[in-house]
Amino acid sequence: NSSTQELLKTIYHAKKDGFKYLGIGGGEPTIRRDLLTLISYAKKLKFEAIRIETNGILLSYPDYCKQLAEAGLDFVKISIHGHKPEIHDYLTQVPGSFNYVLKAIKNLQELKLRIEINTVINKINYKYYPQFVDFFAKKGVGSFIFIYPLYIGQMAKNWRKVGVSMKEAAPYLKKALDLAEKLELDKALLFNIPPCCLPDYKKSMVEFSPFNTKVGAPSSTVESVDFDRVKTKKKIKKCQQCKYFENCEGIWLDYLKFFGTKEFQPIY
Repeated sequence: NSSTQELLKTIYHAKKDGFKYLGIGGGEPTIRRDLLTLISYAKKLKFEAIRIETNGILLSYPDYCKQLAEAGLDFVKISIHGHKPEIHDYLTQVPGSFNYVLKAIKNLQELKLRIEINTVINKINYKYYPQFVDFFAKKGVGSFIFIYPLYIGQMAKNWRKVGVSMKEAAPYLKKALDLAEKLELDKALLFNIPPCCLPDYKKSMVEFSPFNTKVGAPSSTVESVDFDRVKTKKKIKKCQQCKYFENCEGIWLDYLKFFGTKEFQPIY
């Protein structure tokens, strides 16, 4: 892990380079004892918004949430993978984790902090995404990002158990996005899905809105998330006929290893 001084230096240079928003991820940032120090420093540098990405477990403690808010935290992205404990707890492999995130949402709302849910699309949860949006919208959450995972590490190892093709997931993602629009939620976005899989939902695809994001990590610094991401994708022969050929980033190489190319068809 990076030391406190290394991270303070990274935050300083991010501000000096003109970046307006700071996101602190991980791993799990809330296990760092210096998180309050990092947030306070970023606040002192006058970042327009300061965000953490978290599993939400430690945010179930009201006093800790209050300390984060007082330090200058504005915005929390919580990883939630189901609308009921049987799904979320199974996927996290942490018994009780669903109840922790519900408490976290309540605590953050009482402090008037902005909340966004990140959810990873997989075989266990994808059919429930319309119910997922409905459930958390009723809890007051108005922002969702549906993330198609990279098939590396545990996802690659367990792909037969948790893997789902984009084609299989698409109908349920459509219903979830349509519901979000009907409910007039702030945001419902797709990440890591090319437009040919959901051609009517291009406006919801993160890849068509460049991040302009720099990432500082213990081992290296990624100067451009957008450029770095494209290096691990491929455009297949059929892509050349598609009207989005120039703008689309292509398909993750790891995805093609497991699911092949058959489902991808050009949009004319």
